[in-house]
Amino acid sequence: MIRRILYVAALLAGVCEASAAGRAEEILGRVAEGFRAMKDYTVRFEVAADEYRTPGSYAVRGGSYYLRLGDDAEVYSDGRLRYEVDNRRREVTVTEVDTASRNILNNPVRTFDFLGSEYTPSLVSEADGRAVVRLTPAAGNDSPAGDVTLTVDTATMRPRSLSYDYDGEQVLVNVLEVAPLAGHVRRFDPKNYEGYEFIDFR
Repeated sequence: MIRRILYVAALLAGVCEASAAGRAEEILGRVAEGFRAMKDYTVRFEVAADEYRTPGSYAVRGGSYYLRLGDDAEVYSDGRLRYEVDNRRREVTVTEVDTASRNILNNPVRTFDFLGSEYTPSLVSEADGRAVVRLTPAAGNDSPAGDVTLTVDTATMRPRSLSYDYDGEQVLVNVLEVAPLAGHVRRFDPKNYEGYEFIDFR
């Protein structure tokens, strides 16, 4: 009798895990759908790590984006190349876009599109209008960010925060606003950065 009870309990646990995994994928899918439906949009956020805090924002149109982090950093991308501007050092670093990245500061176009990526989702909790989904790097994913934790408002299916784990160091990104884009996305113009050192890693 005890063996049968344990067997049934194990079956139920397996069903619950499968149900939670399905719910996590459903949430991720609806978040991604919301961004795809907007096509062009802006996101305001705040980055916090230990005592460091700074506001940021980015605008996306198709595969292009413009990101600003505080007063010191700007990033432009045309979908193929990425121009990272360090205003303190007066440097512009040119690289190819890492299309596989889901890091909000590295590739904001794909930040909230985790389905089909190199992460395995699991539902941590869902209560009071919020769901927490943990994304664990799958085998072969050597992302330096490690686990990513996404908190979602289940009424709007919009992200509330992202937490990245860099070898035990937590970087929290609080999402303050998501809105359709009004206007255009700033494009990189080298004339605006005359006197800056250009470092090209293409």
